[in-house]
Amino acid sequence: MIKRFIVFFGLFLFVLSCKKNNEPDGPFLPVGTEAYTESEIAFVPYSAGDLVFKKSPDFTEERILNFKERLATEEFFAWDQTYFTFSYNPLMEIEFRLRYLQTENVSQKTLAIYMPYRDVTSAYRTNVFEMPIDTTGMSTGFFSEIITYHDTITINGNDWYNVYEVNPLTSTNESLDSPTNYSKVFFNSTFGIIEMDQKDGSIWVLFP
Repeated sequence: MIKRFIVFFGLFLFVLSCKKNNEPDGPFLPVGTEAYTESEIAFVPYSAGDLVFKKSPDFTEERILNFKERLATEEFFAWDQTYFTFSYNPLMEIEFRLRYLQTENVSQKTLAIYMPYRDVTSAYRTNVFEMPIDTTGMSTGFFSEIITYHDTITINGNDWYNVYEVNPLTSTNESLDSPTNYSKVFFNSTFGIIEMDQKDGSIWVLFP
């Protein structure tokens, strides 16, 4: 009887092990969360095309963001990723990542924007700007000190609607900072980034 139990238990562990090893690779949703809907994925409006930004206030200097690719989920907790590179340096890459952010014991669907810059040693780094897909409770919750939401805001004489004015998610280590780092971005779900502010005072405005 004992021998039969041992053999049965051994077979059970073997089957369990095989099942685990045969599970598909890839990311898994955080507990208690739901997959992104099509409308939520559309919060990031980019699927192709380049973006032209011009430097305020004279708008004679421009920066072009070249669309690189948009990918389905490939990284843990990342649901959708979109990439642009700066025309003057393809290594300077902006990433738009739809993901789940765990805040206040709640997992929220968010958009994280990774803005590239060179630190004081010229090393490549990114600064993260993050915002929730759903604005409910944003003014009093985790994002209240990070984001100002504008129903309407005027930039360069143009009115923009439903705009997130976003400060960095975390502070940059001073020893790794530089004047080219980004201090703020303005975003809406129709045009994406509409303004990028750098610490040296440069303000880059979208020309759609």
